[in-house]
Amino acid sequence: MLASKDQVKADRLRMNNPYAHMDEDGGLSALLPVHKDNGHQDPYFSLNNGDNSDEVWPSVDMSAQLIAAAPSPKAEAIHPLQRGHQNPCAHNQQDHDEQAQKQAPVLRFAAMAADQKGHIALQQVAKVSRQLAHAVYLERDSLWSEGVPEEPVQLLNPEKAFYLLGYSYHEVDSLGEIEPGVDVAGMIDKDKKQVFISRRYPAAVRNFTAAHELGHAVMHQQSGLHRDKPIDGSTGAIRDAIEKEADYFAACFLMPEKLLRSVFAQRFPAEVLNHEALRDLLNRTNDKKIEKQLKTSRGLARALAGLDSINGHAVPSLAEYFKVSVEAMAIRLEQLELVPEY
Repeated sequence: MLASKDQVKADRLRMNNPYAHMDEDGGLSALLPVHKDNGHQDPYFSLNNGDNSDEVWPSVDMSAQLIAAAPSPKAEAIHPLQRGHQNPCAHNQQDHDEQAQKQAPVLRFAAMAADQKGHIALQQVAKVSRQLAHAVYLERDSLWSEGVPEEPVQLLNPEKAFYLLGYSYHEVDSLGEIEPGVDVAGMIDKDKKQVFISRRYPAAVRNFTAAHELGHAVMHQQSGLHRDKPIDGSTGAIRDAIEKEADYFAACFLMPEKLLRSVFAQRFPAEVLNHEALRDLLNRTNDKKIEKQLKTSRGLARALAGLDSINGHAVPSLAEYFKVSVEAMAIRLEQLELVPEY
């Protein structure tokens, strides 16, 4: 028999674990909850609003249109700078031929409105990221012919989005140095519609860098090559406006507001968003250094973003779940005002 909400709440308080419940065998379960949205059967409900309505996904009046089918990127497309690297774009030719036969549509975005200084409003950046994510959602059956992923977060895939934009996507061993001692992390060639991501960096950096390049592809009218340093969404360095816009696009694409709010609410229910419960959850040893960090918004955000253990039970952190760095997730939690008072 399933426990009532009151029984579950009582068990959580008794076991000092906001995610705990007793399974049928009497065992403790404290894993990240399976994503659900108000009991709807569709696991992608938070991505499509249940009915593909414009309430969540704005109409593409600015904007994005699916046009006549175009061939998938050619397998042999290798940028001249990549020649000489050991097998930088290897893949199965049969898979490529099968994919080419499907001829997925190419998504095009019109130039985005900018202010007198050439800056694009953050609201517009967020809007276009939602439009692209929704396009991936709509094309999920063709993009994942081997089977659509079970988790909505897995649809937030920059490589698949690049395919819809008509780009070839390559992960390579090296892209050279952008400055002494700093390897290039990502490179986009808008003229040839190619993007390259270096394997030299951790997965979270590669993922954010790819989404950053995706922002350039959609929003900026660059021509020729554009190279980027390693990006994980946490840089505090002085950056050009277009780089900040691409960073924000990446954050919105990889950590969309509605999905992140839903997952955050499941991970951190209201009863733990108070000082005493948060201290027990994040600083049970009452470490003075940790306590000092938790008293700042960014410090608390980092702790919430990176929490990967509850009462000794391993859980996937929010950063891990969304495939971003802890710092990128912390910044996004602050942007969405999800960081509670401590």
